[in-house]
Amino acid sequence: MRTLARILHDGYRHAISAAMLISLFPLCASAQWAPPSSLRKVRVRDDCARTRHGIGLSVQPSPILPNGEIFFCQDRARAIDAVRPGASKFFLVHEYGHLALHTRDEAEADEWAARQLAAAAGGKQILEAVVLHFLDEATRFDPLYGSGLDRALRIARAGGIPETVWPPRLRGYEQTRAAAVAQGVTIRLRLAPGYTNRAEMIVSVDNQVIGFLTNRLDEPMVLPRFGAGLHRLNVSDVWLFHIEEDGKRFEIARRLYAETEFRLTAIRQLALDLGYDRENLTIAVKAL
Repeated sequence: MRTLARILHDGYRHAISAAMLISLFPLCASAQWAPPSSLRKVRVRDDCARTRHGIGLSVQPSPILPNGEIFFCQDRARAIDAVRPGASKFFLVHEYGHLALHTRDEAEADEWAARQLAAAAGGKQILEAVVLHFLDEATRFDPLYGSGLDRALRIARAGGIPETVWPPRLRGYEQTRAAAVAQGVTIRLRLAPGYTNRAEMIVSVDNQVIGFLTNRLDEPMVLPRFGAGLHRLNVSDVWLFHIEEDGKRFEIARRLYAETEFRLTAIRQLALDLGYDRENLTIAVKAL
């Protein structure tokens, strides 16, 4: 049974969380976006040290933090908004996306945030601002996120921004990527039948990081132009899950590693076959 002091403490803590949220993101209030009811007890803290001066970081629920927690760097938000007003608001919603979906998949959190804002009054302006922000950082690459161009395209699509109003550089990138998928060498992830039905990993070829690969979407990864011959592919930071039909996620393993060799020929469509027997992770590259 909670004491009166405990009840007052909890109420004060939640009030502080709401006040912090409004003070950090006043435009979110005007945009009428609010976290889903299941996430309204999540505390948002202004802590640039914790985010390592990136803009945001979320911590999944645990016995110590039953609701999870979001850390946000207000200094970084101000710097982003000084160039693209309102763009920083997207990153708050993105962090809520990690908690809503219980995922570390950055693309999945991007898409969730874009859909959330697309449904909110005023959210369109935030989406347009953050697309421009990522176009400003077009060539900046992180294996978990992709390039700035990748994120801009992902958000524009998920947020339902009409292609007719996309900036010319974004339209050009979409056409270039479509041509690369059609004409370049691509690789798709395939899992062996069994309990494991979701995998996430970072792929490298010949010690060059290519990007983040998952079977969440049936989309191939485009490989750079490697010459014909023998190449070494490795997967690192591999996380494996079982996803129920209702979306409930059960973690099977994390931070696994495996490597293999494959010979690149004239075949342009490849599959990365992955198997896991609760002890060993195996991979093989095969032609489709």
